[in-house]
Amino acid sequence: MTDVAEQLLLPETKTGFADALAHASVLVIDDEPGMRNFLSKVLTGNCARVDVTKDTQSASTLLDEYAYDVIVLDNIMPAKTGLEWLAEQRKIGLFSDAILITAHADLDTAIQAIRAGASDFLLKPFRTNQMLNAISHSLERARLRRQNSVLRHELELGKDILKNRDALLGTSAEIQQVRQSIERAAKTHAHVVIRGEAGSGKQVAARMLHTSSPRSGNPFVWLHCYGMAEATFKDRLFGRLETHPDGSVTRHDGMWQSAAGGTLYLEDIDMLSMGCQNVLTELLTTGRFSPVGASRTVGLNVRIVSSTTKRLLDMAQAKAFRLDLFYLLNVVEIVQPPLRERHEDVLDLITYFSQALAARMGVDMPAFTPLARRRFLSHDWPGNVMELRNTIERALIRGNFEDALEPAAGEIETERLAAVEQRHILAILEACGGNKAEAARRLGVARKTIDRKCRAWGL
Repeated sequence: MTDVAEQLLLPETKTGFADALAHASVLVIDDEPGMRNFLSKVLTGNCARVDVTKDTQSASTLLDEYAYDVIVLDNIMPAKTGLEWLAEQRKIGLFSDAILITAHADLDTAIQAIRAGASDFLLKPFRTNQMLNAISHSLERARLRRQNSVLRHELELGKDILKNRDALLGTSAEIQQVRQSIERAAKTHAHVVIRGEAGSGKQVAARMLHTSSPRSGNPFVWLHCYGMAEATFKDRLFGRLETHPDGSVTRHDGMWQSAAGGTLYLEDIDMLSMGCQNVLTELLTTGRFSPVGASRTVGLNVRIVSSTTKRLLDMAQAKAFRLDLFYLLNVVEIVQPPLRERHEDVLDLITYFSQALAARMGVDMPAFTPLARRRFLSHDWPGNVMELRNTIERALIRGNFEDALEPAAGEIETERLAAVEQRHILAILEACGGNKAEAARRLGVARKTIDRKCRAWGL
C-alpha cells in the first residue's frame, strides 16, 4: 500500500475528471495514516473541499457542521466498523453518498453495505483512477436523483416547466425595464420577489433570472404554496427518512435538497399559511433544516425566488404575512407589468405562440386578418399572457383567429389609439401594394416613420 500511496496524480487523469469533481466536497474517514495521506493528495487537487479524519467520532462532528457530497469510508476501524457507523448516520439524517473501502470483501459485507446505503465498494489496494471514477459516479447518481425528484414533482403539480423556458418577449419600455431588473438581480445571490397579476409571466421571469445567474448549472425547482398544510410543506420542502423493520433506511429528498446550489421558486408566496411561514422563517434565519424523521440539521446553499399577486408589505402590515419573513424574502422586488400596460408587445407574443403551438399541435396557422388584428390589439387581456396563449390555442383549434376573441353581445368594440394608427397605416400599405414610399406620401409622413412603425410591428 505504501507504493500506491506514493503515487502522484497524473495530469491526464486530473483533466479527465476535472468537470465532474471540481465542485465536489468529500469527507475521508480512515484510521491508516498512509491511506489518509494518499487520498488527501489524490482528492485535494480535484475537489472543491476535502476533509480527512481518522475516526467516526470526529467525522460525526464534521457532518453536524457541513453537508458533504461524498463520504469515503474505511470499514475496519477501532470501536465500530464503518458500516455500523454509516447505518447509524443514515437513521439520524445522512444524505451523502458513501463509498466503502476495505481490504476484506465477502458476501455478508456486501449485503451490509447495501442495507447501510453505501453507493460503491472499493477493494484495497486500488488505483487513483478507480477512486476518482467511484466519486464521479456517485456525483452523477446524486445529480440524476435530484433531476428525477424535480421532474416527479412537476408531474404531480401538472406543470410543464420545460415549455416555459423562453425569455420575456416584447420590445416595450416596460418589459425592457423588467429585463434590466432581472439582469441586475441575476448577478447577486439575493432572494427575489416577483410581483404581478395572474398570468403575467412571473414564472418565466423567475426562470430567466435563474438561467442568467451563476446558479444556472444547478436545478430550478418549483413549489406551489397554495393550500399547503404545515406538515405537507415540511415534507415537500425538507424530505423525509423512512426506517424499515430490517433496519434499512429509505431517503426521500425534498425540494430544498433538490435545489441545492440552484434556485427554489415559491409560487404564490402570499398564499402560504402562517404555520408554513413560520417554517420558512426559521429556515432562512438559521440556514439549516432537518428532514422529517431525522435529528441532524443540514445547511445547503439555495436561492429563493418568490412570486406574488399582492403587495407583501401591505399583507405584513395587515398581520397576514410575517414582517420578518417579508424582509428576508424581499431583498429585491421585480414588478411584472400586466399585458394591458405593454400593448405593443401583443403582436410579438401572437407570433411566438402561434408558431410554437401550431408546430406542437401539427396544424396549419390560419390567416391573421385585419379584423383579428383589430380585436387582439383592442382587447385588455385581463388574464394577461396566459389568456393570450389560450386564446391563440383556441384559434388554432377552430382554424379562425377572428372568432377566437369575439366582442361581447351588444358591446361596442373600442380600439386604442395605437391600434387605430396601426390599422390605418397597414390599410394604406396594402392599398399601395406594400410600397412604403407611396404609403408615406399618401399619409403625409416621412418614409423612415413607416419603416420604424413596421419594424416595431415585426413587419
